[in-house]
Amino acid sequence: MPVLGPSLLVNAIVMQRIARCLVLTAVATCSLPAAAQELHAAGAADILLGIEGGGSGYAAGIRRTRTMLRFGAEGHVDETPRHWFGVGALIELEPRGSFGADLRYLFRFRDTMALQAGATAVLAPANMMGATFGFAYRREFSKDLELNVNPLVNVYFLGGDLPTDTVIWQGMVSVGARIALF
Repeated sequence: MPVLGPSLLVNAIVMQRIARCLVLTAVATCSLPAAAQELHAAGAADILLGIEGGGSGYAAGIRRTRTMLRFGAEGHVDETPRHWFGVGALIELEPRGSFGADLRYLFRFRDTMALQAGATAVLAPANMMGATFGFAYRREFSKDLELNVNPLVNVYFLGGDLPTDTVIWQGMVSVGARIALF
């Protein structure tokens, strides 16, 4: 009976590994593609106008809000198309400029309607932080373009600019567009 030497044993192990690699390669190339979650994102641009109140001193009473621009992004994964998350940069234009940001969660209970809630903040030159709540009507004009109208309320309850001569609440209307990115 022949005795297997070390080189013959090594060759058998190498051949076994090559066979395993060939089988794994065949399975990987012949299998169906994986169904991973796909991210859908849109760029957003809005102009916001409305009324505000709740301050003291010169800010007492109800008056027109500062005109505000919002530039941001919103997205969802394909497995949960009704649950959207968004982030935006806020720019107040007049009578004095300020900058801020917001984070939003949107629940699209219909194809054209959504409820939204989130956090909003004015960060410079002074700071105020609070919550935002609203309703969105979104009309799709093409596969990649939506126009929207959002009545919303911002309530500021934290910050170095409170409570003297600042806004405590804002009732606003936002008009803008969403353009699909991917």
